[in-house]
Amino acid sequence: MKTRWYKSGSKLLNEILHSSPAAGTVHIWYMGQHGFVINLGGSVFYIDVILNALNGEDGKDLRNYPPPFNPGDVQRADYYICTHNHADHLNLETILPLSSANPDTIFIVPAPWVSILTEAGINSNRVIGAVCGKTIDAGNVMITPVPAIHTGFIQDNGEKDKNGNYLDLGFVLKSGDFLLYHPGDTWITPMLVNTLKSFGPINAAMLPINGTDWERTSRDCIGNINVMDAVKLAMELPIDLVIPCHYDMVPGNTENPAYFVDCFYRYCPEKRFHICALGEKFIYN
Repeated sequence: MKTRWYKSGSKLLNEILHSSPAAGTVHIWYMGQHGFVINLGGSVFYIDVILNALNGEDGKDLRNYPPPFNPGDVQRADYYICTHNHADHLNLETILPLSSANPDTIFIVPAPWVSILTEAGINSNRVIGAVCGKTIDAGNVMITPVPAIHTGFIQDNGEKDKNGNYLDLGFVLKSGDFLLYHPGDTWITPMLVNTLKSFGPINAAMLPINGTDWERTSRDCIGNINVMDAVKLAMELPIDLVIPCHYDMVPGNTENPAYFVDCFYRYCPEKRFHICALGEKFIYN
């Protein structure tokens, strides 16, 4: 396993701890796969950050690179958001030690998965069940859950539980005039495009590009939008900056971000993108 982190360990933790974005800026760290740490509106949000090994049936870690630090380290994590219940997005091996070491962290997960955290011992007053369209007040940041269509086949709606709550969600974070969109794992459908258009201009979007194919589908590896889907969404919506992601952590479910760069530059050169190094602090302004 190769270490590919630009910054990790105490250096990365201290950078996040002491970060203080200037007015009109946002600090973003890419944590691999679909994970990000974001300092927005004076709060630090972890989204789909996985800090544990992902062991296969043979007990060997499937990750292409190690976690940047231990989930049991004391961290600056005001809110920890999970988009859905897959091991590379919601994982108790990360959440439980992080929760113990950081007793003020609030967890936000789709409503159907609240019980996973509470039954594992996290106090219910620290867990918020996210419901599509119901905005969550996080101080200077408003968080609005939006649908994620993460199913085996492209449909114009997402999977729901018996109460009608989405199993998979994306999130729009708003602070002042700044909007950030983290879609979770999803396909792009007319319903989702129209939902996103209702928010107005989106400053930054973290779009997966790993795609799918018959081989991954045959081994129950649910895919995502691909490079051209991400580019076309950026063309369709008023998105200023795209950060491609979900292309690097697990063998057999990867993509070369250079393909994204080629397509993005070819079809929408008037817009911005950024390819993040692992653990790099990117400053949006």
